[in-house]
Amino acid sequence: MAEHKIVQAKPDIIVVGAGGHARVLIGVLRRQGVPVAGCVDINPALHGTAVDGVPVIGGDEALFAMNPGTVRLVSGQGNVPGKGASGLARRRGVFERFSQRGYKFMSVVSTDAIVSDTAVLEDACQIVTGAIIHPGARIGINAIVNTGAQIDHDCVIGAHSHIAPGTVLCGGVTVGPESHVGAGAVVIPLIKIGAGAVVGAGAVVVDDVADGATVLGTPARIR
Repeated sequence: MAEHKIVQAKPDIIVVGAGGHARVLIGVLRRQGVPVAGCVDINPALHGTAVDGVPVIGGDEALFAMNPGTVRLVSGQGNVPGKGASGLARRRGVFERFSQRGYKFMSVVSTDAIVSDTAVLEDACQIVTGAIIHPGARIGINAIVNTGAQIDHDCVIGAHSHIAPGTVLCGGVTVGPESHVGAGAVVIPLIKIGAGAVVGAGAVVVDDVADGATVLGTPARIR
């Protein structure tokens, strides 16, 4: 008697968010031949529209109607820091809200990113187009290493943090959870950036940054 193999259906991929960062991730996944079934977004004006051909199927309720075992989520929540705050509590909140209901977020790693085989990528992190992750680096849960960012050896990026496009972190830098390091910033070796901190775009960081602080300029100073 011939054996019949049970073929398990692959879960649908749903992007949470329908803004610019979601578009970037959809593009990364498409280049890998990974189809995206839909997006959800809290903005009702987007419901029934499409993001680069991917339908926006509704808000949270549309996702909650799906069995967590049949879908995998991608966080399309990008980040723009506000006055005196990194803004990343919102990204963390999206991750926690769905995770607590049993939904799983998948990591997204662009095929043209360079990632050392001794780097550690934790769950749901995102390594975007042209990023470089060197040996011994650790990228935390739900963190973003955005377009063209360079993470040198032995850096540690905390959970839910955002390393913006073109940023350079030299060796041994530590970035605390929910911190935002702005586009084009440069951080010299062994610097510690605290939890919830903001490093402004183009800043050059030569001293440690305290929890919750915002630093700007060259060299970077507290605002």
